[in-house]
Amino acid sequence: MAGYTVSWTEGRPWLHNALPLDYLERMIRQNELFGDDVRLLGLWNPQGHDWRIITTQPHVEGRQATLPELEKAFIDADFEILPWRGLGYAESLSVRKDGFDVWDIHPANVLLSDSGLPVPFDVMITPVPSA
Repeated sequence: MAGYTVSWTEGRPWLHNALPLDYLERMIRQNELFGDDVRLLGLWNPQGHDWRIITTQPHVEGRQATLPELEKAFIDADFEILPWRGLGYAESLSVRKDGFDVWDIHPANVLLSDSGLPVPFDVMITPVPSA
């Protein structure tokens, strides 16, 4: 398992375990959508059976915000708020922009920059489902 991801069945999203490839694609999307610089450093196998994906991300600066503040920040950044909440952390937000859905938006996963922009560092990012 490599964290979680979101898939769609019959027009509804559902949370499930992610494969390593899902996790790596999520990091690429993080860089594309948010201008981040997440990098793959390699794989680590500390116990001989427990592989880990090792990534690095520049220091993320910002302040912790409330869920309503995060919702406003994403709206101000031209994201569409999706009706599904709680995929990931309880009551977390989900948003859509530029062909991507972003899940698990809550104060422990997203900061607000000094300019008020959302700075996510541990969200799930998936492509918008095809119609």
